[in-house]
Amino acid sequence: MKSTALLTGLLATLGQAQTTPKAPEFDWTTLTPSTSLSYSTCYEEYKCAKLSVPLDWLNNSTTNSTSRVTIAIIALPATVAETDPSFGGTIVTNPGGPGGSGVEFLLEAGKLLQGIADGDKHYEILSFDPRGVGRTEPKADCYNNELSRDINALQMRSIGALDDGLDNVRRQTSLIGSVGRLCANGPDIFKYISTASVARDMVEIVDKIDELRNSNGTAGTALRTRGGPRGLHARQQKDVPRLQYWGFSYGTVLGNYFASMFPERIGRVILEGVVDVHDYTEGKWSKNLQDTDKDLATFYTTCFAANTTCALYKPGDKSANDIRERVNDFLDALDRSPAQYVSGSSAEEITKSDVLNLVFSALYQPMETFPATALTLAEAMAGNFSILYAALGVPSAAAFCPSTVPTTYTWTQDAELGVACGDATPQNDLSEKEFLAFLAQQKALTPDFAANWARVRLGCKAWLTRPKYRFTGPFTTPAAASPPVPGKPAAPLLFVSSQYDPVTPLANAVNMAKEHTGARVLLQQSAGHATLTTPGACRDRWIKKYFATGEVPPENTVCQPDCVPFQPCPQAPVLKRSLLAPRSGAPGAQRSKKGPLSLDG
Repeated sequence: MKSTALLTGLLATLGQAQTTPKAPEFDWTTLTPSTSLSYSTCYEEYKCAKLSVPLDWLNNSTTNSTSRVTIAIIALPATVAETDPSFGGTIVTNPGGPGGSGVEFLLEAGKLLQGIADGDKHYEILSFDPRGVGRTEPKADCYNNELSRDINALQMRSIGALDDGLDNVRRQTSLIGSVGRLCANGPDIFKYISTASVARDMVEIVDKIDELRNSNGTAGTALRTRGGPRGLHARQQKDVPRLQYWGFSYGTVLGNYFASMFPERIGRVILEGVVDVHDYTEGKWSKNLQDTDKDLATFYTTCFAANTTCALYKPGDKSANDIRERVNDFLDALDRSPAQYVSGSSAEEITKSDVLNLVFSALYQPMETFPATALTLAEAMAGNFSILYAALGVPSAAAFCPSTVPTTYTWTQDAELGVACGDATPQNDLSEKEFLAFLAQQKALTPDFAANWARVRLGCKAWLTRPKYRFTGPFTTPAAASPPVPGKPAAPLLFVSSQYDPVTPLANAVNMAKEHTGARVLLQQSAGHATLTTPGACRDRWIKKYFATGEVPPENTVCQPDCVPFQPCPQAPVLKRSLLAPRSGAPGAQRSKKGPLSLDG
C-alpha cells in the first residue's frame, strides 16, 4: 500500500488535484511521549500528541520504555469552545487498511468529516496511527531499506498476473513466502499489532480524552450531555467514558472489535464501507468482490451519459457498451503484445495488468477518479502512454539517495500483513489446490480484478508471526439503553454503505447489522468504496442526527447522492489526494512500493 499512507489517487498522480494548499510539515520528534494526552499545536490548526501505552495489554505491569508503544495522535479542534453547550465531544476515526495512517487521513479529510457531522452539535475530530503504522513507534517495517522493498515489488510486477498460468502462481507464492520469512525475523512489534490490541488502545485514548477534559474543567454538563431527549443525557456517576467513532473499510473491523469487546464503552459507532468480520477473521477474503463489476459498469454508463465530457466517449456511440468494447479491445491488444515505452534512460513494457490495476483503483472513488481514468485510457488508446506510465510509480535512483532508510511511511504493506494475517486463522497450510479454487471463485465474481485481490491469501499463507492478543468473537452487542446505563451501549450501531462498492459490498453491511441489536443500515445509492467522497445531503442529515441523538434511520432507508461522476458537482470535497482508495500494495495500487501482496478492506 501507499508508502506515505493514504492513498494513491489518480488525480494526485496526474497533477490535477493540487487545488488546496499542502499542509505544513511538522516535526513529530519534538513531542515527548506521555501517559496522558499532552497536546502541542501542529500543522498550524491541529493539535498532536504522543500517547504511551503498554506494549502488551495482557501483561501491562511493566512501565520501562522497551515495553511501551508510542501512539501518534492528531485532533482537529471543534469549531466551538469545549465549554459551549453545543460542543458534542470527540469523534475518533480510522481510515482503514489495515495500515492506514490516521494522521494523514485527518490532515486530508478531517474538515470534511467535521462538516458532515456538525449540526446542532459541534465535534472535535481525532485520529491516530495504529500500532506499527506511520508515526507510531515501534514501526512494523520488515525491510527498513527502500531499495530492497522496491526490488521486491519490481520482481513481483515482472512475474505477471496470478491468472496467467500455474507457473505465475508458484513464483508469486515463492516470492511472497520470502517476505513472510523476512518479516518473521523483523521487529518484535509484529506480535503486538493485532486489532484486539488497537481496540484496547482506543479505550485508553477515550479515557485520556476524558481525563484531560476533567483536568481542564471542561467535562461538565456541556460535554457530558449530548443532545436532547434521545441523547446521551447527563452521564451517570458510575458510568465510564464512551467512544464516538466513525470507521471506514478495515476501520469497520476495528469498530466491530471495539463494540464487541467493550459494548459498555459505546457512545456512537458508525461503520462505513463494511468488511464481513467473520470472513476477515477466518482469513478467507471471499466476501469482497461481489459488487465490483457493478461499480465498473457505472464507470461506463456514467461516461456514456456524460457524452463528450468523458474522454472515452465518441460521437457515434449508441450505448455504454460501445465504450466498454473499445476499452476491452485495447486490453486484449495489450494482453497479446504489451506496449513499449521509453522514459529517459528507462525502457518499460506496459501490460494489460497495469491498466486493470489503474481501473480498479479508480473504482474506489468515482467522483474524483472516473474522469481522470477516462482521460488516461483515452490517451493510452491513442498511443500516448506517458500519463499511464507516471501512474505506475516506477522508482528512480534519486529515491534511494542519500540513504535507503525510509524517511516517510513506506511500510504500509508490512503493517497490513501483520494485522490482517495475525488477526486471521493461520493460513500456512493453504494448499495449491485450495488456492486455485479460491482464485477461480473470485474470477467468477470479477474476471478482471480477481487475480490481484487473490494475492491476499498468499500473503497470509506466508505469514509466520502470531499475535499475543487475539479476539475471535462473538461479534455482537446488547440492546442500547437511553439514557445510558453502565454495561450497555448508549446507542445502536449505524452501518453505512454505497450501492456498488468495489471491495465491501452492501451485503456485508446488511449481514453485520443483523448481529448488533437495534443496528441499522443507511444506504446511499452511489458507486465507490464507502460514501465519504460522494456528496449526499440525505446521508449527512442522518449522520448529524445519529451523532447528536443516537437515533438510527428506519429500516430500508435509502439516500440519493447529490452528484454523479463526470457531471459538475460544486459541493464535492476538494482533496489533495484520494481517500479510501487502494494504497501501494493494495489491489490496483499503482506504485512500485506496493510489494508482493494486496489488501484493502
